[in-house]
This record gives sequence, structure tokens and C-alpha cells, in this order.
Amino acid sequence: MKIIRDREELEGTGYIEVLPGKYLGHCWNENSIYFDEEVFGYIEKTIESIFSGYDHYAFNEIHRKTWEVILEDLKTFANLLDEKVTMELINEHVYFFFGSSKDEFQQDFLNSVQRLRELIIEFVVWIKKQLTTQDYVSVLGI
Repeated sequence: MKIIRDREELEGTGYIEVLPGKYLGHCWNENSIYFDEEVFGYIEKTIESIFSGYDHYAFNEIHRKTWEVILEDLKTFANLLDEKVTMELINEHVYFFFGSSKDEFQQDFLNSVQRLRELIIEFVVWIKKQLTTQDYVSVLGI
């Protein structure tokens, strides 16, 4: 469960790319970060709930004002993960794309929750940094 910052780590094309700025006609940008599709599902539900036009398979150009709302929701979720968290709470905020993923998450629940919290915080920090110089951050789907 991690953010991929080095394109050399990518194997195949099953990744979500998060690009500073608007989509300019090409993928696999050097200044982007990447997520395995399953890992992106841990934060995608929040993005989808706020950005109404979101499409997992499309190029989504998301404006700063929308990101500010998304980031607040993600921070709230991360804070909830510090409390007495249950699988029901996780299911409200997270997509598990593959059946085995939910089982794996539950098998090492406390460690999975901690890793999820760290992933969210790292993502929020990265997005905030991009928004200091960009009006948009794009999510380029599968």
C-alpha cells in the first residue's frame, strides 16, 4: 500500500496517474505520482463522492476548490482511523476492487489501518504541495 513516485517501478499499465495540472495529451508523466488500482481504491471513494463527474476510466481534471473539499474529507477520515475504527467504517470510505483485498486488509487489520492512514496523509501532503503552483490536479484513470 504505497504511492509510486518512480516510473521505473511500474509494471504494465494497471495504474492510476495523478498529474499536477491539466491533462496535456500524454500519460506516464515524470512529475506524476502513481497508484496500483487497488491502492487508489482506498481514496477513490472520497474523490468520487465530491467530484460528481469522476470516472475511474477517464481523465479527470479536478479544480483546486474541489480538491480543498476532498482533502478535508480525507483528513477527517484519517483522523477517524486514529480512533476505535471498525471494518464498517472502512467500508463506508474505501473501495476494495478485488475480493481478496478486503480479506487481506482484515487479516492484519491494525497494521492495514495504520498503513491506510499513512497513505492518506502522504497523498494529502502531495496534493497540497501541487496546489501551491497549480489550479488543477488531474486523475488519469485506467
